[in-house]
Amino acid sequence: MLQERLGLEKYVTAQMYYSLVGRGLEHEFQSFAEYHNIGILVWSALAGGFLAGKYSRSNPAPAGTRFAEAGPFVPFDREMGYRVVDALKEVAARHGATPARVALAWVLGRPAVTSVIVAARKPENLEDNIRAVDLQLSEEGVRLLDAASDAGVPYPKWMVLQLDTAEDPRPKVLYPERYAQGGAWKDLRGTKWAG
Repeated sequence: MLQERLGLEKYVTAQMYYSLVGRGLEHEFQSFAEYHNIGILVWSALAGGFLAGKYSRSNPAPAGTRFAEAGPFVPFDREMGYRVVDALKEVAARHGATPARVALAWVLGRPAVTSVIVAARKPENLEDNIRAVDLQLSEEGVRLLDAASDAGVPYPKWMVLQLDTAEDPRPKVLYPERYAQGGAWKDLRGTKWAG
């Protein structure tokens, strides 16, 4: 609203972290970005390489590697990460793809995501990452990945959702036009407040 009011150019993109082990932006920013037509440019969609499927519970990062010494590039629950890698491998096998390509395709299929920044040490990894744009995951595969990576709804979002449901059972996101007929929730943007 400030950009419109001041005649400034609108933001059109936001560079944000998002991955199967880091889904925090789904709870607030993703719907905000959709509503305001802001594209999300994702960085570290492979969680610093962890989601490439190289490491597992039975094959942890060896001593001397970056993962073993410095820890993950982005913080995430390691046990959940292993569940996600297991699901990635299962979905990858169904599609004849690598876990990395599946992880990138999942991110590219999410609401408001317009592009992903990729990096690779080897040309074949870069090529595989780029091929993620052509991979269409099955609905069943997406459900499996969503379930494995669901960390639950964080506070205070879960409390807000409970209160909203108690007051008005219709789901509420940043789409006020859906509530044009009134109800407990009204969009007051643009109205003059009586002083």
